[in-house]
Amino acid sequence: MTDRIHNFNAGPGVLPEPVLRQAQQDLWNITGSGIGIAEHSHRGKVFEKVIAEAEAAARDLAGIPDRYKVLFIQGGATQQFAMVPMNLLGPGETADYLVTGVWAQKALAEARKFGPTHVAVDGEAEQYTRIPPVSAIRYSAGPAYVHLTTNNTIYGTQCRWWPMPRATCSAGRSTYPSTG
Repeated sequence: MTDRIHNFNAGPGVLPEPVLRQAQQDLWNITGSGIGIAEHSHRGKVFEKVIAEAEAAARDLAGIPDRYKVLFIQGGATQQFAMVPMNLLGPGETADYLVTGVWAQKALAEARKFGPTHVAVDGEAEQYTRIPPVSAIRYSAGPAYVHLTTNNTIYGTQCRWWPMPRATCSAGRSTYPSTG
């Protein structure tokens, strides 16, 4: 038994002790390089190897195909609500939002600061007590991207399907499969 406690709250959770000990070691001296990971150049071989290994592990764990990019971006969800449109919403493009709860509302509010948005579905009328069905979604013509919050921790709803339009996004970044 250790003196560590378990955190069952939403957000950060307990990590296995071996993972924490490895992180501790790598902060001090990663791979015997003599300095910690935070001291290495983000363009150096040691850091590039760490990123390559992390990407390979993420792809393997989540089954991410090579046709998709993997981004490692700092910040929490709220910061990402701004970073997504800042990076993916180009001039003259529209972003579609499936508003399924508080987090999607916050994401939509941030996106509106950077360009045109379209609410493809909104669960507010039902107070976000359920995820609207795919048949209720009304995508814009060729969205630059589609934002979906799949796990609404406040309302206890979870999207178990992937509601993507049948067409390719206008920016040509992704082709979405048919959802039937």
